[in-house]
Amino acid sequence: MSEFDEMDFDGLEDELAESFEGDPEQLQPEDVFKMVMLNRQKNTRIEVEIQDDEGDKVNLPELITQILGYVKDRLEDNNGNEIVDQLMPLVSQSLVSGLGRMMGMQNTAFLLTNEVTRVSLVNMMVVALLLLKFVQENNLTIFTHEQEMTPEEMEELERKAKASSVATMGSMMGMDPRDVLKEMMKQGQITKQDLIDLGGKGDDDDGEDSKN
Repeated sequence: MSEFDEMDFDGLEDELAESFEGDPEQLQPEDVFKMVMLNRQKNTRIEVEIQDDEGDKVNLPELITQILGYVKDRLEDNNGNEIVDQLMPLVSQSLVSGLGRMMGMQNTAFLLTNEVTRVSLVNMMVVALLLLKFVQENNLTIFTHEQEMTPEEMEELERKAKASSVATMGSMMGMDPRDVLKEMMKQGQITKQDLIDLGGKGDDDDGEDSKN
């Protein structure tokens, strides 16, 4: 395992949409989902930003949106282009070969059997390559910032990441994510404060079950 572990710190979309000021349809992916890169060996969390040659910060969500639009236009081009004819086949084969060796055959099959997941992974690999190309061609610089964390803070992040993933999976299967979180709290997998932070209302009658 790499010393860097990627944690998906998912929010609960319904809860965030209710608290979002303004039209819920204007909710952005960054408002719902957070990805936190952790270095467990150094007990740090790592954040990244892109700056131009004058030191100004580049709006990454806006840049990603522009690249996605570019990819979409190329995919709809019936005349063919290097993205459709070269890049897509390359990343598709790389995805199959890489996932199979990294995650094993069973987990790879689970991911790639779903067409939406499969196509999304391929498209985002293309976006990532184009993003790197854009950074290189425009003399942009990737800066990373490390923030020290206590072992307790690391443990809290890991608990919330796991709970959020389980709740999201439950939501996809038709379960109320708040009920999933409450059940995890009753089992001692998360604390009452974790439940509240993740969007589940901490009921008073659950208080005795919130102990670690």
